[in-house]
Amino acid sequence: MVVEWDTIQVGRRIYAVEPVTETEVHQLPVRFILHDRAGRKYLLLPDRQRPDRLVAIAPITHFTKYRPTPCDGVWFAFEGGKLVIAVPEACHSDGGDSGGAGS
Repeated sequence: MVVEWDTIQVGRRIYAVEPVTETEVHQLPVRFILHDRAGRKYLLLPDRQRPDRLVAIAPITHFTKYRPTPCDGVWFAFEGGKLVIAVPEACHSDGGDSGGAGS
């Protein structure tokens, strides 16, 4: 059986997007897995400060060294039934006020 996954382009790279069901999640709240053509994969999970946004991490195993993700600093979102690159925003959705002095 051949499974057709959606794709997403980040920079010049194209990734196959594998959705992850909640029953497959064990320790990390992984929502999607990005697969590149070289066979590397990256896990997408909710950001700690913005749970509505997803960030990519590279899985670490006992036989590979750490490798940074090719999409460092990119937020993803699930909108309209598709995984998309999230639109950059100001510091906060309330207009950028950080709640500092004078607030």
